Amino acid sequence: MKKWIYILLLLTVVLSGCGSQATEQKSDIKGIEDISLKQLSKHKSSYIGDNGAIGAILSDLPGNVIREYEIVDEKELKVTYGVKENANDTEEQFDAYWFDQKNTIEKTYLYNAFAFFILVDNVEQVTLKMSSNNEPAVTFNRQQLEKKLPHSFKEYQDNVELWQKELVDGVVKSKEKRQDVYRVFPMQK
Repeated sequence: MKKWIYILLLLTVVLSGCGSQATEQKSDIKGIEDISLKQLSKHKSSYIGDNGAIGAILSDLPGNVIREYEIVDEKELKVTYGVKENANDTEEQFDAYWFDQKNTIEKTYLYNAFAFFILVDNVEQVTLKMSSNNEPAVTFNRQQLEKKLPHSFKEYQDNVELWQKELVDGVVKSKEKRQDVYRVFPMQK
């Protein structure tokens, strides 16, 4: 009799473990490879002050789990990444996206800054940070960043292929070029 009780207990433990794995939800956090620049370019010619447009852009960008964003003086955007209460994504999923792979923060911050300057006509400065104070933050300035590029942000706005080739493939995905940008815009902790 005891043998059957042990077997039933073991079977219960095994089945409950399988059930918890089956209910684990997939993360909705987008990576750079998940983004369609054609889809993203539908937001071009947006303006700071149009909260609907800014919110839509944020939800379409990599690392799209935003705790909050703030618009300062109608020219500066401050974005804080982090999981809100009652969010679909968990802290574990957030951490897995941002911290499990090498250079994710550097790549995502730079990708998102490029996207804001290309899509939002009147944004002059973008600050990107994590909700935790011991994680890196960076502030990009439109004019300084544009000087480092072969074309204006307006030209990238009108040519998605150029945006992909020169900025995503040529800068964001290139360790050397990315480091050149971060020498001008150093990350702060």
